[in-house]
Amino acid sequence: MTDGGRGHDQAQWPLELHEPFATSAQRGVPLVWASGEGDTLTALLGWGEAFRATARGTDRFGVLDDAFTAWVATLPPDANPIAFATVAFANDSWAESVLIVPALVGRWADGVLTVTPNAPGGRPHLPAAQDPAEFEELELLPGQLTRQRYRQAVSAAVVRIADGEVEKVVLARDLLASAPDPLDVSTLITRLQHANPTSYTFHVDGMVGASPEMLIATTGASVRSQVLAGSAPVTGDPETDAAAAAELAASAKDRVEHAYATESVVSRLRSLADVSADEPHIKRLPRIMHLATDVTGTLRTPRSALAIAGVVHPSAAVCGTPTEDAFALIAELEGFDRGRYAGPVGWVDARGDGEFVIALRCGQVTPDGTGIRLFAGGGIVAGSVPSDELAETARKFLPMYEALSPVDRP
Repeated sequence: MTDGGRGHDQAQWPLELHEPFATSAQRGVPLVWASGEGDTLTALLGWGEAFRATARGTDRFGVLDDAFTAWVATLPPDANPIAFATVAFANDSWAESVLIVPALVGRWADGVLTVTPNAPGGRPHLPAAQDPAEFEELELLPGQLTRQRYRQAVSAAVVRIADGEVEKVVLARDLLASAPDPLDVSTLITRLQHANPTSYTFHVDGMVGASPEMLIATTGASVRSQVLAGSAPVTGDPETDAAAAAELAASAKDRVEHAYATESVVSRLRSLADVSADEPHIKRLPRIMHLATDVTGTLRTPRSALAIAGVVHPSAAVCGTPTEDAFALIAELEGFDRGRYAGPVGWVDARGDGEFVIALRCGQVTPDGTGIRLFAGGGIVAGSVPSDELAETARKFLPMYEALSPVDRP
């Protein structure tokens, strides 16, 4: 059944629509969490707003988690609403951390969108599907950290590492893409998901991207994470990429960077769970490959996915080590507020189950909707070369840059 472009009112719930994911994503500008391709593609989508909580500061995770818990307590005992959340990277960030409970939730799988009310009461409305807009060439401007200043920041970080101030620090830079008219965020979501099926495509409150790095996923007492750190380019040539993968796996510099990131996640999870970590392997994405380590565990006491994300954030993959020293060095050398970039983004339900990735390969839509601020970073350790780190950030910008391009890639 399809709706022929019409909206729907609550008298028809639950509703099943046989339609492509791209059509579902074009129903307004939904909250989105999607991964996979073909028969493995699954997605959560949200429309409307039944509840919203915001927070800033050191206790932002706790404030959001407590607000959601208190709101759920007002519902019938069998209610299990889903909330989407995006959390700022830094304790002193200007950016609001936001948790949104949509009025409607859609679950897309096997070519079918199943839509149900997400909370009792109200009159939820499913928007009609719109045709995707044509993308125009965007004006791409340097952010607050230019290419030259990024090289200088990396050089300064290497000196500070040699002096023993930190062992690793992650430095990012930003770009601003702008257009004369508001961006078609729904089409951007569809393009990101299509081009990055092994990542997690997300959209929450204008924060949109396709992150490859699972920070925390929980189902009942089971918890898992996948740590990514250390990278090499993907060219598409099998022989070249096989050689690059072998070099990455053997790279002392990349393995040290990866070990810091893995230990930061494992050590914090061990405060909550019995944890084990597999050996590193290569995770290949369309434009870049990473060293990856899978971490699994069993929680000793119940915690929500959002609360656990607050314990694990920030991992050394996006901050550095030691954490507090790396935080201070990031603020000094980057010189800009990351906002929600490199913070957790994902979903959680009333039972505490959920999934949060690190907000990477992403951007924040500007308040007027005509621009998007893009971010990319790299881990700096002893032996890092400024030009190589700059090239790595350029590769990490590609998923967003290509999804925003007027050329629709197959």
